[in-house]
Amino acid sequence: MKIVWKSSKENTKITPLRLLNLEYAVQLQVIKILIKQVEHLMDYQSLIVVEVDPQNGAVCINKETPEPLYSILQGNFHGFDSRMEKTFSIREKVEHPSFRSV
Repeated sequence: MKIVWKSSKENTKITPLRLLNLEYAVQLQVIKILIKQVEHLMDYQSLIVVEVDPQNGAVCINKETPEPLYSILQGNFHGFDSRMEKTFSIREKVEHPSFRSV
């Protein structure tokens, strides 16, 4: 899957953590749709092109995505749950690795 980040002058204020969370949420949503609708097309996931606007989180399937993947994703992709970002927020929970031997 290829993610195309729409850029604007305001995008410079977006943190790498937000970009990572958006990317994960988009990939998760696409994979869920493929598994539910057309599991036999999972091997063609690399042909999917998704456009993401990191400023407002808007996501759309790019026309470069071949049929039937485009129609299936366009018809079933309703954005993603904004709670996803809170789940992975570094402010919410920070876990430090422990290197102590057991």
